[in-house]
Amino acid sequence: MTNKLAFLPYLRAFEAVSRLGTLRGAADELHLSPSAISLQLKKLSNITGVQLFARTGRNVTLTETGHEFYQSVSDALGTLADLVRLAVEREGEPKERSLSVSLPPSIGIAWLTAAIVEFATSRNMTSLSINQAVTCAEVDWHANDIAVVYDQPPFPGKRWELLSEVRLCAVCAPTLLGRMDLHSRDRKLHGFALLHEDGGEQWSRWSLAARVKLSDNIRVKVPSAAHAIAAAVQGKGIALLSDVVSQAHLAEGSLVRPFATTLEATNAYFLVWKVESSAAELTTALAEYLRGYLKRS
Repeated sequence: MTNKLAFLPYLRAFEAVSRLGTLRGAADELHLSPSAISLQLKKLSNITGVQLFARTGRNVTLTETGHEFYQSVSDALGTLADLVRLAVEREGEPKERSLSVSLPPSIGIAWLTAAIVEFATSRNMTSLSINQAVTCAEVDWHANDIAVVYDQPPFPGKRWELLSEVRLCAVCAPTLLGRMDLHSRDRKLHGFALLHEDGGEQWSRWSLAARVKLSDNIRVKVPSAAHAIAAAVQGKGIALLSDVVSQAHLAEGSLVRPFATTLEATNAYFLVWKVESSAAELTTALAEYLRGYLKRS
């Protein structure tokens, strides 16, 4: 079967001769000899079965059919040139790099949002979305590529990596220290609001570990550690917070630790992502970045 597109290799020579009107002009433009141009035109006529040129001395002129053919060839080559130009321009454009991250609100407010923004800026990303959830089950995996969760594995259908273990410590505003009996042998906390996210079990564990009696206290259950921090900073109670969440406030002095005792938390912070993630490369880079950020903080 004859190749219907066998004439394609000869179109550049045909277009150049048609536009310039001479074999010599086309040969110079295409860096070929006039005889090579002439041979290509002959092959083009043989393949198409159409008389495209009429000779006038050394010059060639298009026949009526050749003129119609030239218009079609010129338009087609122009379209192809435009497509190539657009493809090159698009190839040179920066690729859109987007990331959606879910964070626990407490650690997000405390420091992690700033770290994620810093990471996105350093990677020249074009779009960043930060959402919130605490546990892996609460994360909207249709809307997020990666999540930092305060939870315990396994996380079915996901990959995960430990980001930071957590120890709980009692913290309060410096203004409350004067009201505490910190030096007596029978240490007690009287009349303070105890802020917590769980059912109060962690405060009971801490009390035993610290050998501090809790009496005449109001137990205040809050929806997140962010609420506990806000109340504690304002001097409204004592919060039992993770060292990761409280470290910035301790460093600036808005919170203090009246007791040295810390308690290993039942959960830890994990970086979790989907098994088939379109952001796999970013996930690896983000995990490394956050580990370094934690060490610097």
